[in-house]
Amino acid sequence: MDYNTFKQEILASLKKKAGEKMVTLHRIEKNNGKILDAVTIMESGTHIAPTIYLADFYEFFSHGMSLEEVTLKILALNTERQVEETEFQNAGFEDYKRARSHICYKLINFDMNRKLLKNVPYIPYLDLAIVFYYRLEEEVLNGANFLVHNCNLESWGITLQDIYEDAHKNTSRRLPFTLQGMEALIREMTGEEELLSFGFQKREQMYILTNEEKYFGAAALLYPHVLSHISRLLHCNFYVLPSSIHECILVPDSGQFSKKELETMVREVNETQVEDEEVLSQNVYYYDSKKGALIL
Repeated sequence: MDYNTFKQEILASLKKKAGEKMVTLHRIEKNNGKILDAVTIMESGTHIAPTIYLADFYEFFSHGMSLEEVTLKILALNTERQVEETEFQNAGFEDYKRARSHICYKLINFDMNRKLLKNVPYIPYLDLAIVFYYRLEEEVLNGANFLVHNCNLESWGITLQDIYEDAHKNTSRRLPFTLQGMEALIREMTGEEELLSFGFQKREQMYILTNEEKYFGAAALLYPHVLSHISRLLHCNFYVLPSSIHECILVPDSGQFSKKELETMVREVNETQVEDEEVLSQNVYYYDSKKGALIL
């Protein structure tokens, strides 16, 4: 059974077993314009329901799970997440006085997300966009996050500047940056030796900038004084390779690599090693310590 047929069959099966609940198929736009199919199973009298993506369940089906088993698995997951959605509502999302401490920001590509950016508050940054999300605690919905839309700003009664200031303060505090040499990272992964803070045992060719969770870590570029601090540690200017939405690679400007070579490296990595949803940019940036700015 191909995927499109599976979608229709699973939708019919869910409707049959869901009783009076409303089962709806959606096409959800994710980062970089990627579209995913999802279902919601809405309880009567409610206005919120978990979003359950179908791609993983098609994998289960393709590997031998019956349509009946897949249906029951989706229904069980929906019941589990329905409880979690209630916890999300109770976490204070609708009241900005309670929500503001949960607001963080992340970086996404501007051109690849033009359609999405029509519906969300954002601030342009180089060839990127700063967007905002509500970040739950780890014990609620496993630390899930929800992208902030224009309608949320309206219901909260706040401005773009308000949410930026809160996110700027929260993100660096809740998700502190980490910087580690590439060689040091490999040694850590292989358990070869104890690492010093930031992995600065010796001058390395490349460094990884991210956050402690390694999730949406490219936003560490925006943290107060981080780039100037790194420039002082390296004693030079440096290139920034946006390797994904989760991390950046910093290359000291020692003359070893040209910008063109680094751009080729970024394109090759994006094409072969980074998921489409996680691509940040094809460009290379440069931190100029005299200007105190990151430039294209």
